[in-house]
Amino acid sequence: MAIAANFRKYAEAMALQLVLPLGKPKWNGKRPTTELGRAIRAYITAVMKARGRIAYPEQAAIPQWWKDPQSAARKFARGMKSEQLVIHWSADLT
Repeated sequence: MAIAANFRKYAEAMALQLVLPLGKPKWNGKRPTTELGRAIRAYITAVMKARGRIAYPEQAAIPQWWKDPQSAARKFARGMKSEQLVIHWSADLT
């Protein structure tokens, strides 16, 4: 029930998860020879142009002023870990 409710609420999500036919697109075939075929192809082409391309969001670049201190902090942590003293405690501390 919850999945169906989500699909009703977010129709775009359902459209993105539908199985797409991977055959050759009809509008990208050879030029139709009939008047009806040319009219259908012109209509489909107009719809495709009006829809436009899907614009996926670009991942923001991490600025260098942030990367430098992070790498310095990792390098410092590695150095501190390698320089730590290992203390062996004996069982008889009396």
